[in-house]
Amino acid sequence: MFGKKAFLFCAALALTGPCLAQPKEIVIGHVSGYTGPARNDAAEMNAGAQVLIDAVNERGGFNGRRFSLLVADDQFKPDNTVQMIDEMKGKVIALLPITGSANGAALVKANTLAVPLVGTIPAPDVLREWQNPNVFHIRASDREQAERILEQQVTIGLTNIALLVPNNPSGEQLTKLTEAFLAKRNLKLAANAVYLLAGPKVDLEPGMKALQDKNYQSVIIFGPPPIIAAAIKELKARGETAQLYAMSYADSQLIVKVAGQQLAHGVAISQVMPNLNNKSLRLVKEFHEDYAKYGKTKTPPTFFNLEGYVSAKLIVEAVRRSKDASPDGVRRGLEMMKEYDLGGYTIDFSPTKHWGSQFIELSLISGSGRLVY
Repeated sequence: MFGKKAFLFCAALALTGPCLAQPKEIVIGHVSGYTGPARNDAAEMNAGAQVLIDAVNERGGFNGRRFSLLVADDQFKPDNTVQMIDEMKGKVIALLPITGSANGAALVKANTLAVPLVGTIPAPDVLREWQNPNVFHIRASDREQAERILEQQVTIGLTNIALLVPNNPSGEQLTKLTEAFLAKRNLKLAANAVYLLAGPKVDLEPGMKALQDKNYQSVIIFGPPPIIAAAIKELKARGETAQLYAMSYADSQLIVKVAGQQLAHGVAISQVMPNLNNKSLRLVKEFHEDYAKYGKTKTPPTFFNLEGYVSAKLIVEAVRRSKDASPDGVRRGLEMMKEYDLGGYTIDFSPTKHWGSQFIELSLISGSGRLVY
């Protein structure tokens, strides 16, 4: 089941190894890279989803049926992603977000997705333009985030812009998008530095070398959280004075941990989830309360924790609305969510619209290591 190297467990039962859901359970699946460069994203989304599931189960679940989580580690390998999602058919009612643009591209090419996928990380055009009725996007797209960052840079006079991107579909898209954005303003990309992420070897050094001796005022860094943190540390340690930007996949806590507060200070990050410090928002307040009660760790919650929580929350709400704990019920329930306000974060789905949010905020790592908006 799930291949020889698969990592499979029912998180709700705190078990490792293959396990079977009880007949009364309502199972949510998660196929993601629990090993590999996106392991932080996967684990944190899992933890956030589990917090929501535990909270819902304590309140009685759905008609007395408990929710549980079934997980498979695709090791960040695209072929594994497709195979393991196929093997989830008949076992789960919906899936939490996948990770990896190459993984998403492989899923699009196979086009065998048969259960609702509630979120993708990242969110490149190849996934946003996919017409499969089972894919639902819960975050602003990569294109929308990049355009917001580029507009902010040009507005404040940063016109010599460089990129540090991976050799995958998301990296290629960001390069083309930036070049087109700048060309409309009679500007050119100052440097396009590509590092190795897709393939057998992860290597940041080719990208770092490509930035040497180039004249630029800012760098947009794209990739998984550990890569972004390592790149910021190395650039700053070299004496980099350009303004550093990252998209929502960056983890500010990890950046501060890896680079230190002094080097992390001033890094700008686009955010697609609400400010975790703004507890005046009902969603954030409820998330913190549930995380404090049901979280399995004392570490501060992250945006990926919140994204997993939101994804699971939408799946549960879809079941409640359709009164049908099946893949079809989740799909119909999600399509009922016209301008659904979770409490400071609105999802707007319909039968013809599966792009739920365009929410974007820009944040900055302060001198104390905290995010400011």
